Amino acid sequence: MIFNQYLWNLYKNSPDGKSAISSFSDRKEWIEEERLFEKYNPKIKDGFNSEMICGILEDFWCYKVSEYEGTVLKSLDDAGKLYEEIISTGLMIETEEVLRIGDFDQMLGYIPLLSMELNYMFGEYFFPYLYINELFHLEKLADYFEIELPPIPKKADYKARCMYYWELCKVFYRFRTENGLSPDELSAFMYDYAPNLLIKEENAEMPKPSSAWFIGGLIKGYGKEWTVGFWQSNKETKKGDILIHYETSPVSAITCLWIAQVDGVIDPFAHYYSNTYVSNKIDIPHISLKELKADEYFSNHPLIRKNFQGVNGWPVTGKDYAELMRMIEAKGFDTSVLPQIYAPSLPEGIVIKEEKDVEKKLLEPLLNEMGWYEHKDYIRQLPIHAGRGHRIFPDYALHYDNKPEEEKARVLIEAKYHMKNNHEIESAFLQAFSYAKLLLSSVIVLCDKECILVYESKEGFSRSRYKKYYWEDMRNPDLYNELKNKLTI
Repeated sequence: MIFNQYLWNLYKNSPDGKSAISSFSDRKEWIEEERLFEKYNPKIKDGFNSEMICGILEDFWCYKVSEYEGTVLKSLDDAGKLYEEIISTGLMIETEEVLRIGDFDQMLGYIPLLSMELNYMFGEYFFPYLYINELFHLEKLADYFEIELPPIPKKADYKARCMYYWELCKVFYRFRTENGLSPDELSAFMYDYAPNLLIKEENAEMPKPSSAWFIGGLIKGYGKEWTVGFWQSNKETKKGDILIHYETSPVSAITCLWIAQVDGVIDPFAHYYSNTYVSNKIDIPHISLKELKADEYFSNHPLIRKNFQGVNGWPVTGKDYAELMRMIEAKGFDTSVLPQIYAPSLPEGIVIKEEKDVEKKLLEPLLNEMGWYEHKDYIRQLPIHAGRGHRIFPDYALHYDNKPEEEKARVLIEAKYHMKNNHEIESAFLQAFSYAKLLLSSVIVLCDKECILVYESKEGFSRSRYKKYYWEDMRNPDLYNELKNKLTI
């Protein structure tokens, strides 16, 4: 959705809008900045208390940012050089070296707090980064307002991960200036206005578990009522996957299962880099490390032999999960209430060896069965004019108009052989999203040899909001008709 100046003006001039904008513009004390963190991201309290936050904000201001008071930044390039210098030169508080020069690994966790002070002094170029452990909310905002985010650096490149904040600053500087927002209005837009427009997905239907993973760590510190939260996991975790929780010493046992609420999240500013949100906790009889070491199957399991070292994100095989169910059932627990890993199958007689097979043996027969045919209802490789006559070719355009310079398609379909990880799915989505903007599409479909992912633009496309179908689901009349209705627009 393109930024709507009329709706923004209504918000900006409303009591709520004025209050949000002034909360960013009128801050004079560190406690006021701490309250902004707590208001717009309460999860910051999982790692810092109010006193710690105020102390860090004060340290970065007094011993780092304030040293540049009076500096005139004439361009984005000047601001980028200043930021790189600040994060590269460590932090000395009187005679104590709090951060070593070039220690980008440790600097990562302080970037959000540093961003608040940079915004205070150089608000023209820096915005306060409040998405601690919530990068997926920023991705939702970007998708909704059709903002292209920079690619996330690799895990081991700590300096590039620190610099990622500056890459975001450049993106939102352009967005802000193009839409006539002041720096404080941009902050209110990001943390108050936009979240109220984005769909809440708490009640969204959860996909069937496609995999299971081990995670680990004590739950006690999060409180007895802790039922949802951010946890380190494998970056390939998918929404709906099963997470088997091993609690470390002094518990030293598998104690519960969770369901992943979002696809694996790669967060450049999080120490553990790849995470997910966990919820739907199911307590099970404790399976102790001692019991696992004594078990005929698990005694030879590499993770158990390592005493669960490196547990977070360890993949669980179907055999692992079945054997764990055996041990749980032996304790008198009804395992029928536990989630099971779903193993999809292709329609009988179908063999898929390449992308063309996905198109010819799965996708096109399904479209034909639904009553849609090539050159009548859909077209392959619809040429789209973009830029200076440049043409791009999406795989399938359903319900299309191929009139030159006025090409449209209500449904856009991209077929792949196998999107084997979350990165490939996201890349395919972003590619299709770029086509959908040009074709004014209302639905994006990604498909491969295993499944069909359907993204709808009712409230703006989002890479994290989709409905997943397996090819074998098309034997189910309810799911078949549900998909057909989504594509009949």
